[in-house]
Amino acid sequence: MKKKRSFNSRHPKFRQFSYFMLGIGIIVALALPLPLFILPKKILYSLGRKIGLLFVYPSIRKKIKTNLYYVYGDKMTEKRVTAIAKKVAANNIYFIIDCYYLWVFHFAFDINKTVVDVVAKNFPVKSLQNKKGVIGTTAHYGCFEIIPVYFLDAGLVDVGGVIARSFPSPFLTWLNRKARMVTGIPSFYDQAKDIFRALRSNGVIGFLPDLRAKRRLGVESTFFGKPTLTLDVHIRLSSQLGSEIVPVFLNRHKARPWEFTIIFYQPISVPRKADPETIKLKVQEVNDALEYHIRRYPSGWFWFNNKWKLW
Repeated sequence: MKKKRSFNSRHPKFRQFSYFMLGIGIIVALALPLPLFILPKKILYSLGRKIGLLFVYPSIRKKIKTNLYYVYGDKMTEKRVTAIAKKVAANNIYFIIDCYYLWVFHFAFDINKTVVDVVAKNFPVKSLQNKKGVIGTTAHYGCFEIIPVYFLDAGLVDVGGVIARSFPSPFLTWLNRKARMVTGIPSFYDQAKDIFRALRSNGVIGFLPDLRAKRRLGVESTFFGKPTLTLDVHIRLSSQLGSEIVPVFLNRHKARPWEFTIIFYQPISVPRKADPETIKLKVQEVNDALEYHIRRYPSGWFWFNNKWKLW
């Protein structure tokens, strides 16, 4: 039986309007940031957690639980599912607060007080020694927007950027691009020449391949052992330019959610001019690296995404 499409899918104009209104809401929120700057972080993140549980959790818990039961089956208990769903809801508000500090209060943002520990830093350093740039792959996990800022502020690279997806609303896409540029991070939307230029200058390009790709752009793969479609942009770039792919995650501290640990994983190399079958294998290899981290720390991932097209 064919699944019924969501209201937003059936009404693209309404979807665009809703995203436009979301952008307006963000503008209004940005105009009233002073209380966030004055409040101690401990109080602010505590309030954020309560807001997440009261307002975000009821709206996303069904999607989170559907995905978790689909992935883990009987291995996931109701108690564990509920606990993860609540943490994801809190992390969603934490993410918004993180972006306030990163983009609105950028003049006071200190990467050394935000990223307090780095695991396996030698992986990207070694990959950059090849002088062919690095493609950093991560997931919608923690405040992933901090990762490219770390690369620049830590002095690992001089140039970089992120491969971004356009929002249904052009206004929201413009707003997101402007926000990233506050910290010197350009967003690339179908700008192959700029991406090639950054990698050939031994820069770092960030990419998030964890969302489900459209049929015409996706490669058949698995994630948590379940079939899905994944973009192969990062693999094709690596194949053309020889850039290594370095999986990286930003783990939030439990006691101090405004502090993070960056964890790098073993670089992945792709043969030059790889054939379609090799590209498919490498897409799966990156997926497996992302899955490995999410299995270790499941509450950091945004489990409410329609990764397996269950609704």
